Amino acid sequence: MRVGYRSAVLSAILLAVAACETAQCQVRISTTDPAQIGQRTVSRSRTLVVEVLMQPLPLYRVRAQEWGRVLQELGYAPRFRAPQPGEKMRIEQQQRAGRSVVVVVGGMTPSGAITIGNRDYSVTDKAELEKLLKNLQESGSEEPGKDPRWGLTEQQFAQLRELLRPPLTGSVKLSTPGITLRALRLPRSLPVTWSEGAFEWSLKPAPKSAPAELELTDVSRGTAIAIILAQYGLGFRPVLTRSGFALEVVAGGEGDNLWPIGWKTEEQTADLVPRYLRSLPFAVEDADVEVVIETIADHLEIPSFYSTASLSAGGVTPAGLLYSRDGKISPFRMLREMGEKLGLGFSVRADEAGRVFLWVTTADESAVFAKRFAHVRDNR
Repeated sequence: MRVGYRSAVLSAILLAVAACETAQCQVRISTTDPAQIGQRTVSRSRTLVVEVLMQPLPLYRVRAQEWGRVLQELGYAPRFRAPQPGEKMRIEQQQRAGRSVVVVVGGMTPSGAITIGNRDYSVTDKAELEKLLKNLQESGSEEPGKDPRWGLTEQQFAQLRELLRPPLTGSVKLSTPGITLRALRLPRSLPVTWSEGAFEWSLKPAPKSAPAELELTDVSRGTAIAIILAQYGLGFRPVLTRSGFALEVVAGGEGDNLWPIGWKTEEQTADLVPRYLRSLPFAVEDADVEVVIETIADHLEIPSFYSTASLSAGGVTPAGLLYSRDGKISPFRMLREMGEKLGLGFSVRADEAGRVFLWVTTADESAVFAKRFAHVRDNR
């Protein structure tokens, strides 16, 4: 597209709507309610340490040998030992040398069963025990599909949200993921760790699809980190540690139970961004879709960000697509029309501080996000 034509597109649209009201950005964002949010888990591998507390008696030693063989067949190297004074059975997540470790401390009953969590497992319960340990290794949870708060209590979740609320200032240059995250100078209360499946990514350069830098001024810390990681095909999950929280980087997208890239608001989008549903004259032929998107974002007076890794993998990079339209149409219907024709997904979301922005991704990723927050009504 010619530069002059691109400028004409921008000017024509912005002049046509100059009298519209400005957008309001005081927002209530939705919560992650375990009973209401659907999700699936991403396959990944944490280090899992299995310890079994037992009495130092001959019968227990015989059972320990039997259990040792069973657990080794499942791929684990258990440690059988006597409990320390006052020690209790537990499941806890730790950070060791920058890696996430799940420590499972169970106990052996007089009958020879192993107690983990709230259940006793006999040797014949091998399949059920394997499923439990696999869930703990992959997600840190006994039942990952029922734990959208990543094992955090409501109070802990609220505390973490506060830590992720402060805004960033300035632009962020994209280098390797490890260097980029270190450049954010996150507080010590939010250390970054890498899952085994994502650790090798920390040293890789940014993909060709990623921008050289992102302007993230005033974007809250949590959403900014999620936006940055999305450029690499990564995301993060919170991990509870003995000293507070850590952010564990994993490979995945919208459907992998990661910290969301912004949140769906409880208010209707049209109430937050009045121009969203108001029609305006729009006449272009074979316009660059990225220019159209940026024009709409400018009109709505909100920033826009792209999931470049997902868009590139889906073969729907906006800069390589064209769009034609002639007539009056609202930004909402225009984005929906482009999405249906070109396989793109658009949504107005809010960061942890309630600031709204436009997120651009693939239609599939957008649908997963919409399903995850389907309990939040946004009637138009």
